[in-house]
Amino acid sequence: MVRPRWHDALIVSAIVGLLAVGVWALWWDDVRGWFGWEPKEEAPVKAPVPSANTQT
Repeated sequence: MVRPRWHDALIVSAIVGLLAVGVWALWWDDVRGWFGWEPKEEAPVKAPVPSANTQT
């Protein structure tokens, strides 16, 4: 009798999915650095300067 293999494929897919989520969660910055996928530099946000003529 031949055993169906779809559940074996499902188990392997779940393990690979968990591994991929773990890599993404823990080491995604390192992975982007290895492949040269560095994020674009954004302009720094400047804080508003309080004016000298404030009334109290």
